[in-house]
Amino acid sequence: MRMPFPGMDPYLESIWHDVHTQMVPVFRTLLTPRLAPKYITDLSTRIVIEHLFDDLFDGRIIMPDVAVLHSTPEPVLVGASPAITAPSLELRTPIQLPTRLVTLHIREAATMRLVTVIELLSPVNKRGEGRREYLQKCEEMLDSAAHLVEIDLLRVGRRMPFLGEYPATPYLAMVSRAYARPKCEAWPIGLAEPLPVLAVPLLYPDPDVPLDLGEALRITYESARYDLRLDYGKPPPPPPLSEEDVTWLDAHLRAVWARS
Repeated sequence: MRMPFPGMDPYLESIWHDVHTQMVPVFRTLLTPRLAPKYITDLSTRIVIEHLFDDLFDGRIIMPDVAVLHSTPEPVLVGASPAITAPSLELRTPIQLPTRLVTLHIREAATMRLVTVIELLSPVNKRGEGRREYLQKCEEMLDSAAHLVEIDLLRVGRRMPFLGEYPATPYLAMVSRAYARPKCEAWPIGLAEPLPVLAVPLLYPDPDVPLDLGEALRITYESARYDLRLDYGKPPPPPPLSEEDVTWLDAHLRAVWARS
């Protein structure tokens, strides 16, 4: 039942639609006692319809692990029928994929002023039209007086464009303080590293409040019993891990199974 990884579990990307929906409310649960009574939180939920094509993700499309299966009826032949012409080509149609996105807002209780926005990225934020819409939303946020916290625990897709160089780690968290822009604070996160405790900024002169990403992921994982849904005997979902991470992953899982 316990998470087998010290930080992010790369297998969770295969069921990220569920992880995303469950984890953002856990952020709220962890933060609310530290924010009250001056601040309140609310969850903003919206449904995004994606049109998926094969060229997204270099031909790799990650679909939800819930599907509706339809049986194909046997054809009924009446009398003498002409031979069916075999198709000479197989094509694909775009797939419409509804995705539920949840964002956490921190507001000043007395005025309902928006203070901080916490975004846990979903694949729709990192590909195609969904990425363009998210970048536009970020531009509006970065022009506002609200702080932005962005948490990217997905290896797949393209990140927000940052200026400057930073390590090519699979995961990244970022805090953009309204008064410090365009500078932002970043936490590059490797596969073998524990998830960081982020600093969530509030109104001056109130101090930051901590958001423990590792604790949030552990609570989400264990309460949803993701161990019953993931097959750790197979490779994690795409994109492929680096050779270094593959070596670490194999050794780590062997050690976990040896202890269990």
